Amino acid sequence: MVGKIKSSRQNKILGHFLKIAVSTVILYFLFSSINISQLSIVLSTNGGDAICLVFILGIILWFVEYLRFYISTNVILKKDTNDLLLQVFFSGYAMRFMIPGGLGEVGKMMFVPGKYSMRLIAYLADKGSLALAILIGGLAGVWSSYPQTRVYYWILLVVMPGAFLVVRRIVLKKNRLLIDEPDYPFKKVLIFTIPLSFIHVFIVTLQYWLILRSANIPLSTVFMTVNIVLFAVMIPISFAGIGVREWTSLQLLRQFAISKETAIVAPLLVFVCNVLIPALIGVAVMLIFKMKPTLIRRKQTDLH
Repeated sequence: MVGKIKSSRQNKILGHFLKIAVSTVILYFLFSSINISQLSIVLSTNGGDAICLVFILGIILWFVEYLRFYISTNVILKKDTNDLLLQVFFSGYAMRFMIPGGLGEVGKMMFVPGKYSMRLIAYLADKGSLALAILIGGLAGVWSSYPQTRVYYWILLVVMPGAFLVVRRIVLKKNRLLIDEPDYPFKKVLIFTIPLSFIHVFIVTLQYWLILRSANIPLSTVFMTVNIVLFAVMIPISFAGIGVREWTSLQLLRQFAISKETAIVAPLLVFVCNVLIPALIGVAVMLIFKMKPTLIRRKQTDLH
């Protein structure tokens, strides 16, 4: 048993470093092909007002994400514990960089009191809503930007029903295991979290557009581009999406008459606003409040 736990931990650490290696290699090739000094020129060309608006939109995005997290998680908490959610929320950003294996924001659920099963369901309701919005937008973006791929969309007629049946089977199995647990109010939660997820995508689109509008790229095109970028970042092959985000943006925007520096500045600035800054806040929150995550154990009733 000890050997299996040790092996699992080693695999997670190995996966963590592999993702760092992937991000490092992609960033190396990206930055070796551009003029670094040109990046500052691109930023100055956009003007301070546009950059400030990107940061303001980033703060609005934090609020939207917090609302989605609060709605999906608050329903499983007692009234005297829901005041911890703001601290837990920012710790999730920090966890993207701290947990071996690249498990990302799922790590923040280690700070949420309650049973493992209910916390897992709350997390899936939160991030599942966003994944659905990104999936729909990403598929629509690929359909619009790459007409040659439309012939392969018939595969979705097989994959999607199959995926639905697998998820349904898992949910039914979980329900049998959680017979003594209170039912999670999916309808009550998803009716809010799904629209908030689409708002999330639209805010990121506006952030990109504020940087790319100098190249006269239509907002609709930026929307499709952002959906594909977010879709690519969902694939767990890099460290916090670093490298994949920039490379995908560059490949999608190269069809327009813009420089590589302009194509890379947009995702970099969005990363700083939407991921890096809240991650630093999360680290500060964890240190100030001395938050210590406890390992998730399925048979443990409360992790505090």
